[in-house]
Amino acid sequence: MKLFFVAEDSLYKIFKTLEKIPKWKHIEISIDSHHSLFDNEWWWKQIKDVLDKRFINATFVTKTEKSRKFFEKIGLDTKHLEKNKIIKVFRIIYLFVFNIKKFHLSTLNDKKKYSFFLIFGFEVLFVLGILYLLYSLILPSAKIYIHPAKNIETIIYNFRYYPNTDLDYPRYSRFISIPFFTGSLDYKYDMSMNTINSKYLQNPSAGRIKIYNTTEKEYAFVPNTRFITEDGRLFKTTNWIEIPAWYEWVPGEKIVTVQAMEKDDNGILMWKRWNIENGTKLYVKNLKQSLFLKELYAIAMEDFEWWDLQSMWTISDEDISLLSGKLYSYLDQQKKNIVIQNFDVEDGVLLAFDDTIWLQVKNINIPHFSGEESAILNGSVEADMLFVYVKWQDIIDAFSNYIQQRPSDKTHLVSIDKNSLVFFDEDEIKVEDGTFIIPTKIDIIQWYNFEKDINAIIEDVKTHIVGGEREESREYILSFPEISSVKIKITPIWYDTISKLKSRIKIIVDNN
Repeated sequence: MKLFFVAEDSLYKIFKTLEKIPKWKHIEISIDSHHSLFDNEWWWKQIKDVLDKRFINATFVTKTEKSRKFFEKIGLDTKHLEKNKIIKVFRIIYLFVFNIKKFHLSTLNDKKKYSFFLIFGFEVLFVLGILYLLYSLILPSAKIYIHPAKNIETIIYNFRYYPNTDLDYPRYSRFISIPFFTGSLDYKYDMSMNTINSKYLQNPSAGRIKIYNTTEKEYAFVPNTRFITEDGRLFKTTNWIEIPAWYEWVPGEKIVTVQAMEKDDNGILMWKRWNIENGTKLYVKNLKQSLFLKELYAIAMEDFEWWDLQSMWTISDEDISLLSGKLYSYLDQQKKNIVIQNFDVEDGVLLAFDDTIWLQVKNINIPHFSGEESAILNGSVEADMLFVYVKWQDIIDAFSNYIQQRPSDKTHLVSIDKNSLVFFDEDEIKVEDGTFIIPTKIDIIQWYNFEKDINAIIEDVKTHIVGGEREESREYILSFPEISSVKIKITPIWYDTISKLKSRIKIIVDNN
């Protein structure tokens, strides 16, 4: 059985209710901690007498620490129920908003003074919040978000690149220095070449041509007189030739046999190009009246066939020596390109100069011998290519050091553009005791330092835009080359005019 009594219930009601409870009952009694019963212990002793006379086993339910201690003091059984903290907070807020009198009574009755001050402080903060809200609604404020404009500056410096194993160099050098590391590339290259010494066993094609002479002069040609086609193929006569002059507008004619020559007019082997077709025109090579004036010419009377060419190749010591030289020369000339193509050091930057890449030949292998019959020589070379590289972080640290040695109150470093790194031409490189002096260029990205604001831009902006329209203020702010973008936020939202009080204008620099 459970009984509940609120603070407004009279003492008479409480006693009458208890007297009506049947004997030997077990009950739970809950009484509001703000009831006047808690002001006099004598009334509680009377309640205890009533319960004892009727043999009632009563347990008093408490929800506050004050009630629990009170019941324990007078010797009553208690059952303490701790209130949920969230519910307590909402109850306090509820009382503060809708029943301020009870709110103050509940706080004043608490012997723990700190609770009173806590609630009182909450009340003060709440009132101040209301006042601030009213203040914000009456007086507009403006928040201006500006983003600095990025500026690119090029830096060129003669850095000293020293071996990373030399720990003393950076301590004693008065120049900014960067350690370099040495790497190696194991490389093999194969090459083939034609044999220099060759002999040709040939059976050139031959055929008949008819020579026409349209001049009044008779011509005679010695054996081996050369005839040439319009595309440069050469043929020669084998016997003496006499060609009569023309007569009564009839050209002089002569049929002769010619034989194809080994090479054409450009010195290239003719091979099967010997086989000219019937009707092909030919001219006497060194005769002006034929080659240029076309007054004497020949026509092939049949297709030239039955050409044949066989070659014999023999490898000599000269061939072997030449191939060895070519193998070494190729690697020496291409070492920089080879290292660039195969460089794979993570976070590394190659110093790709002739002075920073070295060739160490381990073996040249040519599996041929002098006197061997072969048209082709094959060979290979194995070598180590040593190269020099630096680490990206060391480069960044070096340029950062350069900037720190030349501090500026006006600008602020944002970042360093890795893609802009340039090492100047190797003609500029100097070597001193194993240390390289290389002019190095890079671009740094920076913007105006609004934290120090030595040009007083923020104060200028505030002074100029006070009471101004939103768009006019935006245009003025963007007129500064140090600012790339701006966003103006005015509260309350229905205002479009900047506050007339500087204190209500806040400028926020967005550096992200």
